[in-house]
Amino acid sequence: MTAAHVCRWGVFACVLLATQASASGVSLRPVVAPETGPALLRAAPDGRRGHPPGWQADAPTSDAGPALDWRDTVQRAVAGYPAIAGARSSIDQQASLVEAARAGYRPRVQAEVTNGQQGEFGTGQVATVGLSQMLYDFGKTGSAVARERAGEERERAALRLAIDEVIEQTVHAMIEIHRHQALHDTLTTQIGALEGVEEIPRLRAEAGAATRSDPLQARARVEAVQARLFAARSQIAQWRSRLETYVGPEAMRPIPDMPDGLVDTAPSDVDVDQLPALQIARARREEAQALLRNARAQRYPTISLEASANHRLGTAGERYEDLYGRRTYSNALVAVRSDLYQGGAVASQARASASALEVAEEQVRTERLLALDAVRVQREQIAGLENRIDVLERRVASIVETRALYWDQYLSLGTRNVLDLLNAEQEIGQSAEDLENARHDLWRARLAYLLASGAARTAFGLDAAASHTAMSDRIGVQP
Repeated sequence: MTAAHVCRWGVFACVLLATQASASGVSLRPVVAPETGPALLRAAPDGRRGHPPGWQADAPTSDAGPALDWRDTVQRAVAGYPAIAGARSSIDQQASLVEAARAGYRPRVQAEVTNGQQGEFGTGQVATVGLSQMLYDFGKTGSAVARERAGEERERAALRLAIDEVIEQTVHAMIEIHRHQALHDTLTTQIGALEGVEEIPRLRAEAGAATRSDPLQARARVEAVQARLFAARSQIAQWRSRLETYVGPEAMRPIPDMPDGLVDTAPSDVDVDQLPALQIARARREEAQALLRNARAQRYPTISLEASANHRLGTAGERYEDLYGRRTYSNALVAVRSDLYQGGAVASQARASASALEVAEEQVRTERLLALDAVRVQREQIAGLENRIDVLERRVASIVETRALYWDQYLSLGTRNVLDLLNAEQEIGQSAEDLENARHDLWRARLAYLLASGAARTAFGLDAAASHTAMSDRIGVQP
């Protein structure tokens, strides 16, 4: 006879003895009493909560390689994500546009050759080399430079925002993988506990001491938990696929508990004006202000110093040389140029720029309200989850003790039935699931607060990644 048969008949004999003792009014207690009390909640060596005796977990999942490091994983995700590289390229592009706008302060050298009738000198060509230097343009060039600089600041803020988004998505995926792995372990343990309860009515039904309704009900409870177990496995696969988008095959490695202090280091005093979303809104407002100044400056002339050297060619050059003894002549002058009429374009552009400025102002106010709201909401959510976890831990302790009492009453007194045992085991499993969900919800809330406070890049060591030197500065372009 195998050990399994010995165990099976031992349970059956215990059940029969308990039934006879209950019928005769004798109290029969089991040889080994189940553990009870808060000791079941002490942390296991691996950092997870202990489980009641008799619960059995599945073999660990076959993840390849050592466990992922949370901070290192996020840093690799930021380093390799295409949107981050694209944001850096946008900064380079905008920095080049700043240099293009600043070129309006520098002299311009032009060369041209014209061909045609040259007045009394006849037909010929004129080769011209000209120099033009803007002296004063009533802010046209300055506003153009300011607009492009604001665009560069907008792109720098967009880089910081893109890094925050990658942090959020990567850590979110890691939290969800860890959550569903913890739920998988909890559900596996719950299945083992329910199957242990199922064994008793099944043996009694086989011996003719009970009907088949109790084992069928127990089996239905087991299958319901098995369905949730398969759902947890599916969620693990889905979130690993999401994480693989950011870190590649490394997503298949195990994910340990989140290190203490990683996401709960956000400052209590948050300066929302330093958040990327606010910086983007302010940069757009500065762009709108520069556009408005430029539109207004178009109403005024541009004063410039111009000089040119001209050389006549062809028949006209010969006649000019016969008359003046040379073919070359030069000009130097101060020019004042202004468009007298453009069909109302200047006034329309000014009105459009004023409206754009109003939109930008309202966007700044909106982003500030949203940022303050996010900070307040996450603070309240964190406080609520911390209180909920305290209650759930006490609930698990209570129901574990209740389960032990039910077993004692079932085996020794006969005052409890199999349905009571099933309900107790299911309540323990549900309490453990609620506790795991609350803990992982707290991780997510702390991450959200870290992002809302603008401290996520510092927490994950990504301040340097958010500081990008424009290509124009790297190659030494001077203003």
